Amino acid sequence: MYAKGQIREAHAEAQVTHLLALDSEHRNGPMVTIRKVAAAKRLSGLKNPEEEDQLLQFLDGVAPLANRGYLADQDVYDRFGYDILTVYADDEQSIQDERKYDPTNFSNLVLLVPRLEAIDKAEHGTLAGPTADDITEYWNEQAAIGPGALRSHKPKK
Repeated sequence: MYAKGQIREAHAEAQVTHLLALDSEHRNGPMVTIRKVAAAKRLSGLKNPEEEDQLLQFLDGVAPLANRGYLADQDVYDRFGYDILTVYADDEQSIQDERKYDPTNFSNLVLLVPRLEAIDKAEHGTLAGPTADDITEYWNEQAAIGPGALRSHKPKK
């Protein structure tokens, strides 16, 4: 029994460490530039700029960790829910179009999104099903971020 407890504790510590590393990557370095450039292009009316796809790829990289139980869905929701649910909604048509040619594209994200939406609903949140205005607000926030900025999170109404 003692060994099982130690294994669980080590797993929980690894989850936190990995989540914090992903959060740091999202808030610093190249991801900040990618998010800012994607925002500027989206706000100028450009659909599906390369930088938005790079952000989507990053978020899709978080998804398999939750899908396999390596990260808890609640933690992913707390750290990345706003980004995942908003960017997914903004890109949903292009994601579905890509999946017609290769069903494995964004398959992890497609599996994760309904679980994050369920968490949002259970918490009486406002992240799931963003409106066009919500998506514009998100991109305006991304355009204004700087390195190390605290993660953006849409306030509950």
